[in-house]
Amino acid sequence: MTPSIDPTTQQDVLATLDNLIEITRDGQEGFTQSAEHAKDGELKALFRKFATERAAMVTELQNLQRQHGATDIENDGTVTGTLHRAWINLRSVVTTHDDQAILEEAERGEDAAVAAHRDALQNSVPPLPRSVTSVLERHLASVQAAHDEVRDRRDSGTYENKA
Repeated sequence: MTPSIDPTTQQDVLATLDNLIEITRDGQEGFTQSAEHAKDGELKALFRKFATERAAMVTELQNLQRQHGATDIENDGTVTGTLHRAWINLRSVVTTHDDQAILEEAERGEDAAVAAHRDALQNSVPPLPRSVTSVLERHLASVQAAHDEVRDRRDSGTYENKA
């Protein structure tokens, strides 16, 4: 146990981190799938970059778990073993290799990731320790930037089927 945090607060911190790890892994997997199925080379590279960023975030969140007393840390897959609801429609979309549809689903998944990070930062009771909030604030900025990039590409008209 971390001596500076009481056990109840420690459990709350670990539960928050577990949730964010699951959502971040889901985003990582969603971006990996998107990269594999997108047609446009630039879009593939962007999705790979976002997947790599999410992998680094997971590692950082797991390090926070260790700092706050966790000893049994899941190293692969999500806790539920399935994609988060926000990314679930991606499975059917990627088989069409439709970049516009992939962007739409990726943006939907990013909406959930942004909301989860904001919720953790704004609504945790008791408030999260500063060591956690500083990391989550940085992650939120990265997730928000990815969201905005995906949204802007979705709205650009560049990837719409002209058939």
